[in-house]
Amino acid sequence: MQLSNELKESIDNNAFCAISTHLNDDEIQTHLMWIDYDNDYLIINTEKERKKTENIRSNSNISLVVFHPTAMYSSWEIRGVVVEILSDHSADSHIDKLSLRYTGKPYRRELGEEWNYEKIKSRELWRIKPEKINSMLRPQAKSTSE
Repeated sequence: MQLSNELKESIDNNAFCAISTHLNDDEIQTHLMWIDYDNDYLIINTEKERKKTENIRSNSNISLVVFHPTAMYSSWEIRGVVVEILSDHSADSHIDKLSLRYTGKPYRRELGEEWNYEKIKSRELWRIKPEKINSMLRPQAKSTSE
């Protein structure tokens, strides 16, 4: 399934997303995350050994809502599956890329400061294949003052 240009542009412009994973058969866990893409795959970068990483290993189905960065009533709901988990140091480099995009500096440190594995936990990347995308693009609503 192809990611639309509007979705990719929103991600490039610091869209946030909410991801939902299965805790068990009865419960779902949701987190607000930074997001990236590679061609038509979505990329999530997270710390290793989090509850959500355990969740995704027992059930690779995932649901995401990507929020348009400047139009709060526009979003994309994406249902898919995590098809690959990368647990090498490429995930550490990738979180720096995201942090520079979202915050203007490397992840949890200043420019020029090296990655310190004692202070910063190792990361992993989830490569997500979208299976269904619902686009909910709406004009930005104007608020009225009272």
